[in-house]
Amino acid sequence: MMPNKTSIYVIIAAVYGLTAVILGALGSHALGLEAGTKNMALFQHALFYMMMHALLLFWLSSQLEENFWLRSAALAVTLGVLLFCGGLLLLIFWGKTSLSWLTPVGGSLIILAWLNIVIHGFQKWRKP
Repeated sequence: MMPNKTSIYVIIAAVYGLTAVILGALGSHALGLEAGTKNMALFQHALFYMMMHALLLFWLSSQLEENFWLRSAALAVTLGVLLFCGGLLLLIFWGKTSLSWLTPVGGSLIILAWLNIVIHGFQKWRKP
């Protein structure tokens, strides 16, 4: 039996949260990132976004039946976090590469996800 979309998004949200916690622990003890450096700031930024959007994706997974805008938001968050946070981590550990364009694309997808949620909110507000 194929898992439903809710299950898939819950799993992805949990993997993002798990990854953020594991990388946070490794960053504090094993990755050689120095406090106060640009790389440490980027690292913390990536983990913050990953965890915050894992929670958003978890919530969105419970709202998928609602409408197109929330389903689109869930997809945009899923891809946006992967590209944005993954792009930042690539930048930190490997420097600028041919994949550096992933970061702004991921950020744009995250913005799109939030815009979809705003549209959904306006639709609910207009309906009695």
